[in-house]
Amino acid sequence: MLPLLSAAVLGLLLPSGPALAERSEAGDKAFLDGLVRTHVQPRVSALASAGAELAARFERFCAAPDAAGLDSVRGGYDAAMDGWAGAQHLRPGPILLEGRSDRLAFWPERRGIVGRQLGQFLSAKDPKALEPGALAKQSAAVQGLTAIEILLHDKSPTPESFTGDEAGRYRCALGTSIARNFAALTAEVRDGWAELGPKLAAGEATAVGADARESANNLYRSVLTMIQVVVDQKLLAPLGQSLEDAKPALAESPRAGRGLRNIALNLAAMRGFLAGENGGPGMLTLLPATAEGTRAASVTLAAFDEAQAAAAAVPMPLGPAAADPQARPSAEALLRAAKKAQSHINQTLPPLLGITLGFNELDGD
Repeated sequence: MLPLLSAAVLGLLLPSGPALAERSEAGDKAFLDGLVRTHVQPRVSALASAGAELAARFERFCAAPDAAGLDSVRGGYDAAMDGWAGAQHLRPGPILLEGRSDRLAFWPERRGIVGRQLGQFLSAKDPKALEPGALAKQSAAVQGLTAIEILLHDKSPTPESFTGDEAGRYRCALGTSIARNFAALTAEVRDGWAELGPKLAAGEATAVGADARESANNLYRSVLTMIQVVVDQKLLAPLGQSLEDAKPALAESPRAGRGLRNIALNLAAMRGFLAGENGGPGMLTLLPATAEGTRAASVTLAAFDEAQAAAAAVPMPLGPAAADPQARPSAEALLRAAKKAQSHINQTLPPLLGITLGFNELDGD
């Protein structure tokens, strides 16, 4: 039998791993306090403001439908989608509670379920569905931005599609009700984070985590989920394995043609979470103050910058680009860049941050 070796000798013989961050409870509390104030609250407040503005624009348009009003509502939809893409990575807490994530934007659409259910509402023209709070009790598929996108963009509707006859007026009223429901949901997210902020800074148990360390780690894991959504659902699904396997209709927001913009905003939001913004801390501030930690931060941020540049280089909407022989290489370059960013936050950073990765909410989908 080999003699037992002392811990000191083992330390010399065994290969050393990455230097772990010396995280403390006080440090995690300070990080959460700063992150919520400078990253989370500005983003969820922007989402809520865009939701309220979208509802207001729908109301004005339905009172006097014309081409300028329809353009205004579409602009409000774009601003709301921008807000959602910028906050979508903040999954723990108010966004996941009460199924709000699917209610805010039911996507992937899953075999056209949003269009089918919306069509049933439009055919039935039930006035009870327009009553305050009624939509909140219906399927998540008809409560948020995907349904609004169909109303505003599917089959190129005109102002006359929202006025003139009973069907048109109901279409406009239903759009207004969905927008109001979306605005209410975004206000709940904003208010929920306003309540969470002081609790997280104090290290209390919340829906985000049992204590400060777990809360910070869970927010990091939500970014891992978000990059997986970008890679698997937003890019791989429409691209397929080859040009012949492309499925353009599976791109996000295909009717509005803004799948690439959504991805670019997702990437920017995740980079903001990592690097910090508005003068506040990012997750990378919890890395060890070593050459290894500095290099890990640098290469990770560079990978996100490369992915954002790749998104800007795709010359047409993502769905059409996936099936276009000339544009597809640029979309494939975006996929490779997004995977590179994913590898850094999946493999490079967790050991240095002392975060153990397990199953996430997308595993098994």
